[in-house]
Amino acid sequence: MRPDIHSFKDLCIFIRDNKYTWWLLYIPAYLIYFAVLENITVPDEAVRIIETPLDRMIPTIPWFFIFYAIWWVLFPGAILYFLIKGTKEDFLKLCFILFGGYTVCLFVYTVAPNGLNLREPLTGHDIFSVFIGWMRAIDPPRNVCPSMHVSSTVAIDVTVRGASYIRIRSKNIVTIISILICLSTLFIRQHSIIDVLCGWGMSLVLLFVWNLWHKDF
Repeated sequence: MRPDIHSFKDLCIFIRDNKYTWWLLYIPAYLIYFAVLENITVPDEAVRIIETPLDRMIPTIPWFFIFYAIWWVLFPGAILYFLIKGTKEDFLKLCFILFGGYTVCLFVYTVAPNGLNLREPLTGHDIFSVFIGWMRAIDPPRNVCPSMHVSSTVAIDVTVRGASYIRIRSKNIVTIISILICLSTLFIRQHSIIDVLCGWGMSLVLLFVWNLWHKDF
């Protein structure tokens, strides 16, 4: 049984005494590497543009930014939940699929730079269009395939659905939110269909690898 964690001090003690939680050190390492990667100048001709004819048919729906932004709550929330309330097995499962996917993405971005040419100028002045414009200003349309937004969302969803101690209603809510987050990447032009499918498929492959590997224990 996990000890009750009621304060930040309790959490620090728990992390100190349970070395498997040190997998969280991957997050700052990833952020540093990704920041460096984003600031490396790559010639335009070396960037592969990811696009399908269907992408041009998908409308831009600014209010889908709501669901895109929910990811910024879902991501840390899921990690903290499985760290504090979940089992060691499920925490490690989430880390394996989540960080494994991020590692694959960083490798692909490094050896095969890619990007989008789908972002049409926003003409609206609503708050969602403003937020999307702000996000585009700091997040250029490169390093998009596979989509880390999608791969991490799917990693969280499959881990939640596999946890026997989480109620089915809560699982269904997380799944619905996850689907809307993935769709939002298309409706606000952050990703193409190929990015989404690659991110989704990659997490499912990593889930399969985890289940296969876990049978030996």
